[in-house]
Amino acid sequence: MAVPPRRLPQLSTLRVFEVAARHQNLLRAAEELNVTHGAVSRQVRALEAELGEPLFERRNRGVHLNDRGKWLSTRLSEIFVEIEGTFQDFRAHSGPRPLIVSCEPTLCLKLLIPSISQLERQTGLDVRYMAAGGPVDFSRDHVDLAIRRNDFLIDHSLFVADLAEEEMGPVASPSFLDDQRAATGKPDLLHAATRPKAWRDWKKRAATPLKAKHDVLYEHHYLAIQAAEAGQGFALASVHMVARDLHLGRLKAPYGFIGDGTKYVALSPTRLESDPRKDTFVEWLRVQMARNIQDGNAAHSGHG
Repeated sequence: MAVPPRRLPQLSTLRVFEVAARHQNLLRAAEELNVTHGAVSRQVRALEAELGEPLFERRNRGVHLNDRGKWLSTRLSEIFVEIEGTFQDFRAHSGPRPLIVSCEPTLCLKLLIPSISQLERQTGLDVRYMAAGGPVDFSRDHVDLAIRRNDFLIDHSLFVADLAEEEMGPVASPSFLDDQRAATGKPDLLHAATRPKAWRDWKKRAATPLKAKHDVLYEHHYLAIQAAEAGQGFALASVHMVARDLHLGRLKAPYGFIGDGTKYVALSPTRLESDPRKDTFVEWLRVQMARNIQDGNAAHSGHG
């Protein structure tokens, strides 16, 4: 007798709900999952529709688990821990594996992925990247290292290695700057929802004021940078994320870069010295990020 198929929601939908429930914030869930806020919202609503009942209360422009949502969230968290433990045991019996590094999405996209060949050539390391931001749970996420800015409370049990200071500055395409010089008025300033206070903080620190004609909001830092490259205005960007674009002439930084008071760090559940791969990767990344700051300053001093 044939066994009837199980009627279950998609595993990916349940995963999205579990992350959203854990954060009780759709934007933070989107950052962890490396998807858009809208995608998380649609998945949650689809699950509620499939179950025929709400799991969140939506009030004060936020989401809050109701009692049924809390029950389901608790059970799903237990199930995902069990699934993750199963795969951890499975991997433990496999052969040599690559170094798994979790890093913020824009840093991953703009710095680390374009440097994969260089990293392998210079160090011989086999590294795989997972895009994620904010706090990291090494037992849950199955990564060896996490690259983060220290703009959140870091678990005191983790080992922390400094990488580089964060330096921010307005960047724009050469064509936009040429047009802007010839035009009267103010430029558009491109904002990122993931760094909502960045422009405000930069204006406080910068000696040169920059006022906006329009403020344009993008969901992620890398989208604002891409819009700047397309000539849409000034994006406030990290020097570590635009160093390659500056070198290739796709962007210019007429106001240079200044520190924002944060820095990049490498987080590990164990001492770096306990795994030579971690130590090698961190030293390599320190060199790259120091060069980014040096090149960013050189690009500004050479701007005319």
